[in-house]
Amino acid sequence: MSRWLGYPIPGLFETTESFAEFENALALLKENDFDGVELNLHFSDNSLLTRIQNSIQESGLKLAAIGTGLLYAIEHLSFTDPDPARRVRAVQAVKDLVSFACKSDAVVILGLVRGSCALTQDSVKNMLDRCLVECDSVAERCGGRLAIEAINRYETQSLNSAGDVAAMIDRLKLKATGILLDTFHMNIEEKSIESTLSQYISKLEHFHIADSNRWPPGSGHLDVGALLTRLNSLNYKGWVSAETLPRPTRDDAVKQTGVYLKRVDLNRSKSSGL
Repeated sequence: MSRWLGYPIPGLFETTESFAEFENALALLKENDFDGVELNLHFSDNSLLTRIQNSIQESGLKLAAIGTGLLYAIEHLSFTDPDPARRVRAVQAVKDLVSFACKSDAVVILGLVRGSCALTQDSVKNMLDRCLVECDSVAERCGGRLAIEAINRYETQSLNSAGDVAAMIDRLKLKATGILLDTFHMNIEEKSIESTLSQYISKLEHFHIADSNRWPPGSGHLDVGALLTRLNSLNYKGWVSAETLPRPTRDDAVKQTGVYLKRVDLNRSKSSGL
């Protein structure tokens, strides 16, 4: 649940009222036939995380993935921060979330927490390399999974395409890290979304859907249903998670996405929202 995408809740997890709203959102997902929920977290308070986990379990949903974007957006932490102390904080925050995610077999997403600068300087590239290797090692030890997101060039200067991320994973010999592909970013960066899915299916750890305008599927010019059919034909077993703008309203976005997914029949893939 980011503040900009998905299902925004003001002051989420900071007040009793926001927790009640969170539980209502979980109920809305369940009512619209979603299987799980993806959260965006920037804290590692054990009592709070336990409360979140209990709410998800009681809803009948599963925790599909944990985004780390708010570590960058709110805490201003990244793997390529020139300040070594802040890099240590960024890595520890991700490691804490990996430990939590392992309890639910959820994926931890590495998006802008890696930093948004270009990797043209060896010093910057080495910083990122060390942080990724350290987080990958922690995930491997607890049986967890990480997913590096390919994010378009207008939001970050590095790791924009599936090929960029795959090359990084291979170069560092990461063992518990795969790729997160997002239809919105792929529509900008990839020559063919279908061909990219086929080429990198063995490394695909998590999949985000949104239409070309980042509204719910069916609102733009992408044939998201055809892409999901391609994923099924490639025997993809991971989560399909809706990461859209809350348009026309946040509730409408959930309902519209649920209706769309039922119409195209996700079949073997699992769906999550928020």
